[in-house]
Amino acid sequence: MVTIKDIAKASGVSNSTVSKALNDSPLVKPITKRKIVEIAQNLNYRKNMQASQLVLGKSNLIGLVLEDVGNPLFAHLASQINHAMMETGYEMIVTLSSHGLDLLERLKVEGIIYWGDIDPASNFQSLLKKSMTPVLIVGSHALKNVSCLCIDRELGIQKAIEYLMSFGHRRIGLIGNSQENKVASYQAVLKKYDLPFEEKYILPSNTTWWGGYSSVLSFTVNDHSPTAFIGINNLVTRGALRAFLERGLTVPTDVSLVGYDDLPDMDQTEVPLTTVGPSLDSLAHVSTSMMINLIRDHLQGQEQIIEPVMYVRKSVGYCKQR
Repeated sequence: MVTIKDIAKASGVSNSTVSKALNDSPLVKPITKRKIVEIAQNLNYRKNMQASQLVLGKSNLIGLVLEDVGNPLFAHLASQINHAMMETGYEMIVTLSSHGLDLLERLKVEGIIYWGDIDPASNFQSLLKKSMTPVLIVGSHALKNVSCLCIDRELGIQKAIEYLMSFGHRRIGLIGNSQENKVASYQAVLKKYDLPFEEKYILPSNTTWWGGYSSVLSFTVNDHSPTAFIGINNLVTRGALRAFLERGLTVPTDVSLVGYDDLPDMDQTEVPLTTVGPSLDSLAHVSTSMMINLIRDHLQGQEQIIEPVMYVRKSVGYCKQR
C-alpha cells in the first residue's frame, strides 16, 4: 500500500508537506501541490480515512439513509445528492432504514440525510433525536428540533386536481391508499373545490407497480366512475397506465392520468405521463446546502419547504362524459 512517506520520497519534500498538499492546504504553493497530487495519482495512492479523521478531526463523509431502494426515485435522488455533495468536497455513504444509523455514526460521518416518512410507532424517532450527528430529514414533516426539507404534498395534489379541472374533469379518483398524507390532501382539495367524492374513488394500492396495476384491473368502470385519476407515486401510476391500456381504455381519450413524483423516464412510458412533484435537482441541491450549513453552524431545527411543479406531457385530455 502506498503511503505518504512514499509520495514524500518521490516528490523530494517532507511528509508534512505531502499531508498538507493532499488536504488542499493553502500553506503549500500551488505548483508544489499540483506536483504532489500528480505523483500521488500516478502511485495510485488511497487516503487512509481513519488517519485523516485523527489528524483533521473530520471525515468529509455524509450518510444518506433510505427506507428502501425498490422505487427508482430513491436511486435517482441518491445519485443527484451524491453529485451535489462531491461538488462541495464531501463523499456519501448510502444505507437502508434505521439499521444504517448506528453504522453511519460508528463511521463518524459528519452529517446524516434521511429520506422518507417516519413511522411514529417505531423507535427511529428517538434514535434520530438522540443522534449526536447533525440530521436532516427530507420529504417528511420535521420532528421537533430536527431539521427538515419538507415537500408540500397537499399543494402537489391541489395542482394535479386543478390541472384536471382545467380539462373539464370533476369526478377525479386516487390510485393508492397507503400514504395517509396524500389521501388526506386529496380529500381536502376535493372538498375545497366542491368536487364529488365517494370512497370507491380511492382505489386500494400499496406503493408498488403491481399495486397500481392490480387495483385498476379490478376496478369497475361505469357511467359514474371517475374520468381522471391521480397515481400516488411514479410506480403506481405506471402500473395503472399499463392496466388501463390492457383493458382497452385509451389514455387520455377514455381516462386521464396524472402521476405523483417525476422521473426522467416518465416521458418514455406507453403514453408520456403528466406528473406533479418536487424537482429532484432542487431536492438534491437544497438538501446538500442545508446539510453543509448544519455541519458548519450546528443549528438543528431548521425547516425549508419545496413546492411541487407540474410536468405536462400527454396523459391528460378533455373530459369525455360517461
